[in-house]
Amino acid sequence: MTSMDKAGMAMAIAITAIFLGIAATMGATQDAGPTVSAPTVTKTVEPEMEEKVKPLKSGYERATSDTDPGVGHETHQLAVLLAPSDKVYSGTLIYDASENIQLVTLRGPIGADEKPAKTWTPDGDTIFELTFVDPKNAKGEWAFSGNALAVHTMKTTEFTVDYKILDLTETEAMIVEEETVELSEEIVMEETIPAMEEPAGPTTHTVDIPTGTSVPGCEESNACYLPADITINAGDTVEWINVDTAAHTVTGGSPADGPSGIFDSSLVMADAVYAFTFNDSGNYDYFCMVHPWMVGSISVN
Repeated sequence: MTSMDKAGMAMAIAITAIFLGIAATMGATQDAGPTVSAPTVTKTVEPEMEEKVKPLKSGYERATSDTDPGVGHETHQLAVLLAPSDKVYSGTLIYDASENIQLVTLRGPIGADEKPAKTWTPDGDTIFELTFVDPKNAKGEWAFSGNALAVHTMKTTEFTVDYKILDLTETEAMIVEEETVELSEEIVMEETIPAMEEPAGPTTHTVDIPTGTSVPGCEESNACYLPADITINAGDTVEWINVDTAAHTVTGGSPADGPSGIFDSSLVMADAVYAFTFNDSGNYDYFCMVHPWMVGSISVN
C-alpha cells in the first residue's frame, strides 16, 4: 500500500471517531431531557358570604334572645317582649321567629300560700306563676294576659323574633286598701276592692288565603294560609278570607289522612269568607282539598 493510501485511511478513522464522540454527547443530552420549572399556583380564597338578615316588616319590632335568668333555666334562651310589671298586660301577639319557639307569660309575684302548677323565679325568693305554651311553630298568633310576656326556647343558641302586639291594654292589678274608721268606739277595717273588669269575650281571628296559592311553592315558606299556624282560646272564631282568584277549601284533617269531619268550608270562591268557631281545646290541622300542598293548623287553649 502506498504512503498516500495509508494517510487517507488514517484520516477516515479520525473523522469517524470525531463523529462518534459528537453522537455520544448528543445522546447523553437528550436522555437528560430539558429542565422545566414547576409553575407557581396561587390559591384564590373566596370571601365569606355575609349572612343574610331578613328585613323587618313594617309595624314589627325585633328582639334577640339571651340566656334565661330563671333558676333551673340556665341552658335556655329567653326574649322578653313585655318586662315584668305591677300591671296586667293583655292583647294579641303576632310573632315570626327564626326558629320554633314557646310562648310565656308570668303572673306575680305570687304569695307563699299559692301553689300553681308551674312557676318561674330569678332568685329563688321572688316567685311568678308561669304560663307556658308550645305551639311548635315559628310564626303565629297568641291572645295573652299576664304581668310579663316573653318567647323562649330550650336551647343554648340565641334566636331572633319579629313581633307586634295588637289591642294592648294595661290594667292595674287588684289592690286592697285598708281604711280605719271609728264607730261606737270600735275600730272597723274596711276593704275597698275595685270592681273586677269583665273578662274579654270571644275573639275573631283572620287568616288570609293568599294570591298564587293554587300552584305549588307556598308550602316552602309555610305561607299557603297566612298565618298558617295560630293559637286561640276556646270560643274564639277563625275567619278565612280568600284573596286569591282561584277557589279553595278549608277542610279539617290532612292530605295524608283525609278530612277529619270536624269542619269543612266546601269551595270558598274569590273574595268569599268562611268562618268556624272552636269551642273545644286541642290542635286542629286543616288543608285545601283542591290544592293539597296548602296546610295550616289551629291550637285552641
